[in-house]
This record gives sequence, C-alpha cells and structure tokens, in this order.
Amino acid sequence: MTLSDRRARILALIVEDFVGTAFPVGSQSLVQRHTLGLSSATVRNEMAALEDQGMISHPHTSAGRIPSHRGYRYYVHELMNERDLSLQEKVRILHQFQQSAHELEDWVSLAASVLAQSLRNVSLVTEPRVGQVRLKQLQLVEVSETRVLLIVVTSDAAVHQVSIELEAPVTQEHLTRLSNRLNAELAGKEAGQVPGAGSAQAFDELEEAVLERVRDLLRRAEEAKASRAFIDGVRQMLRQPEFEDSDRMLDMLEAVEERQLREAIPSQELTPGAVAVVIGDENREGPYQDMSFVLARYGTPAGASGVLGILGPTRMDYADAVSHVRYVSDVLTELIREFYGEQ
Repeated sequence: MTLSDRRARILALIVEDFVGTAFPVGSQSLVQRHTLGLSSATVRNEMAALEDQGMISHPHTSAGRIPSHRGYRYYVHELMNERDLSLQEKVRILHQFQQSAHELEDWVSLAASVLAQSLRNVSLVTEPRVGQVRLKQLQLVEVSETRVLLIVVTSDAAVHQVSIELEAPVTQEHLTRLSNRLNAELAGKEAGQVPGAGSAQAFDELEEAVLERVRDLLRRAEEAKASRAFIDGVRQMLRQPEFEDSDRMLDMLEAVEERQLREAIPSQELTPGAVAVVIGDENREGPYQDMSFVLARYGTPAGASGVLGILGPTRMDYADAVSHVRYVSDVLTELIREFYGEQ
C-alpha cells in the first residue's frame, strides 16, 4: 500500500510526535506544532483514513492516535531518514573503545554499554563465532616417550589440548612429520570431514589416536559455540512509560533473560552490511510482540561474526537506533578483523 504525500507526512509526524512525547497525538496538536497549511478538520479526516488503513489506532482513553505496528513499519521502510552520526558522536564512541583493554570480551561488553547509554533501551551483543568450527592447525608435542600432547587451534581462534597415551615410544621428529602431513590434509575441515574408523585408509596406532581426538575436540567446540550474549540497559528500559504497569514490567524482565533473548533474535533477518528492524507482531509470540528489535551482524562473512542491537518498545526513535547500531557494528567489525587477522 502506498500513501498519498499528505497522509504520509501526517503519519510521519504522528510517529515522531508520539516517539518524542509518549502521548497520543490529536489533530489539533499536529496543527499547532507543525506548519501543515491544513485545518484541524482536514487533518482529522486524514487521520481517520489512516486509521481505516491500519496505520494508526485509537486508544480507548484518549482522543489522540498512536501508530500501529503497520504504521511503524511503513514509516521505517518508506518515510524514515536515517541520519549519520555526528563527528562528535563518532569520536566519543571510538574513544571508549580506544581506552578499553585490547581483549575481545571487553570490546563486546563495551559495545553493549555504548548502545544502552546512547539509546536508553536494552542492548545485546553476542560474542563472535564462526559459522562452523573447523581445524585451523594442529601440533603434536612429545611429553615423554609414550605420552603426546595434541594442540588444536580451531577457526574461531580457540586453542584446545589433550594428552594421548601410547603403547610404543615415539620421537619428536616423527611427531613433527605427522603434524605437517595432517595439517596439509585436514586444515579447514569440520569434525565430520576428519577420517574415522570406517575410512578405507589404514592408520597406525598414533594416527588413529590423533584423528579420534581431533574429531572429538572439533565436535565439542561446535557444541559449545552457542554465543554468550552481553546485555545492558535494563534500567534504562524500565524508565520508559510503557513499563509503568507492573505486568508489562514483569513481561519485559522475562524477555531480557539471556537465553530467552538469544533465542528470540530473528537471525534469519540479518544480512551482512544491513541493519534489520523487526517491529511488534513481526516477532515471535510473547512479550516480544509489543517490542521491536534493531539488529546488525558484525564481523566478516567468511570468518568470525556476532550479532548486536537493541530491544525496546515499539515507540522508539528508529532512525537514531539504526544509526547507532550500524556505526557500532562497523567499529566492532574492524576490531574483529584486527583480532583474527582477517581481510
């Protein structure tokens, strides 16, 4: 559905006034606040038409109107002007990252804090993970004549190690040759691609033991790769007028529980380089249907990546949210490239 220019302008003003005041918007207030060149009666008729089209709704306790989920969607998709953050805002955010310790966990936690402080809603940032855990490199180190230390580096930059007990002695020279050969054959492979007992190829005792441990370590790393989410801004959201009602507040507190929130993230909406806005009833059932996500994926498409964004009431400043989420995503992407050495 496409709105006329006049109705589109009135819808945009209703959205922006309601976001700014949290009070339903009436025709008289629109005429008084904005230079419309229209009478209150004309604006009232256009608002009635917008209500018939499902763009705004009429709360029982007020003569004014508020945007519907459909109205917010039309505004975000057709009418919103995404602003670029000012140089001062960018410098302030960058300065915080430059002052933090050069640790991945600190960057992720800081990104959540920056978004919560800037947007006064709940922020969430997941730790970066690769899509599939793959073998990056392995090394075999002689501990004693019959004990070997297997060190495995995976594609998410994690380091795993396990001891292997052997019946026959082995030298470091032999271990080095085997390490080089296995690295050439297995680098970039997932657990299911590492040869096993059913393989047509024959392996000696040491090779079988190493391959079994590599498969096991890769499987465990894959099972454990569910990203932890850093969450901030719960206090800021509780101050929003939408959550003055105790039931709404309890629903919100349940919604921001880490596991619930991670599962509710509509990750299918996220494409690299884009910011996704998921509004109200576009979300899964429960309290999320009265809330909106503004989300982006950070990291590199072929390497480590995570999700960051905010969760707030549908009455939010979407243009400001999209601008901040996009910029912090870009900052984290550059830091991830430096951390993992990716181009």
